[in-house]
Amino acid sequence: MSEGIGTVVETRTEPGTGTGTSGGMWVSSAPLRVSLAGGGTDLPGYAARFGGSVFGAGTDLRVTVVGRRARRATGIRVCLDSCGHAESAEELANPFAREAMRRHWDGTPLDLFSSGDVPGATGMGSSAAFCVSLVAGLSGEPLDARSLAWAASDIEIEGLGRPVGRQDHYLSALGGFRLLHFHRDGSVEVEDVDVPAEHARGLGAELLLFHTGTSRDAGSVLSDQADGTERGDRDTTRRLHEIKDLTAPLKEAVVQGRFGEVGRLLGRHWELKRGLGARVSLPRIDRAYDDALAAGATGGKLLGAGGGGFLLLHVPLAGQARVREVLAAHGMREQPFAFDTRGAVLHTL
Repeated sequence: MSEGIGTVVETRTEPGTGTGTSGGMWVSSAPLRVSLAGGGTDLPGYAARFGGSVFGAGTDLRVTVVGRRARRATGIRVCLDSCGHAESAEELANPFAREAMRRHWDGTPLDLFSSGDVPGATGMGSSAAFCVSLVAGLSGEPLDARSLAWAASDIEIEGLGRPVGRQDHYLSALGGFRLLHFHRDGSVEVEDVDVPAEHARGLGAELLLFHTGTSRDAGSVLSDQADGTERGDRDTTRRLHEIKDLTAPLKEAVVQGRFGEVGRLLGRHWELKRGLGARVSLPRIDRAYDDALAAGATGGKLLGAGGGGFLLLHVPLAGQARVREVLAAHGMREQPFAFDTRGAVLHTL
């Protein structure tokens, strides 16, 4: 299941056209990810002291970016959060696009459009998938997926100074199931996880994803954890140690198809995560989660930093109708998804 790709795939439809902004048009996309265990241990404040581990996978939900070489003399026309025109990268309102263009744009007049399968700021790594897609398109040539992940994560971490880790960018660039190891020297080791196709399909059928109706900025939610780590808070460190320790057993449960165990471990992960900061959860989300457990879910957690976004639940098939009914009563909308081996993809036209 997790053979993935080692480079960004490029498909040409016209021989001789260039890539990136030097060609006529390019379309790039990258998957949104589901982080199953270890989230938060990739943050520099923790990983630099103890080393971190994250187990997650790419999905069939994606962010797509389209770039078209423009006929006008200068500037960038962007349709991202809204449509507008900028004469330089510094004038772009979207901070991720602004920093990516500063680093990777060659100055050729460009029309730029983007769309995603889910709303932003909902815990599925949409900003990372956008950065991966945009860098892939602007690069001008197929990139090694690990190099693409590093370049995209540098936009957020070094360029924008956000207190985030690199897991989202690696899972998005690579796709498939991966166990990522974040070493104390800052390097990232990628362990490809070979999940049998029938287990990936079976797990996907038993994992339900619900939008809580609330969005949040991951950086602000993660700041409590970052502050606790910097202070050497013992409870924060203990929780992160145990969250990291969950990656190996959860990976084995997925590989072996023990889906009930996956639910239990997700639940334990969420118990630990909720203690990392007051903004990780909300009372109405806690009530919905408790009702889902009573209706048949075995466990689950908010994706990403927390504070809202998407709630991931493991629910055996027999209990799914009741869980859907319960969460609908809480105003939470289901988002269908499946696991996918495809990472970032680039097409030039």
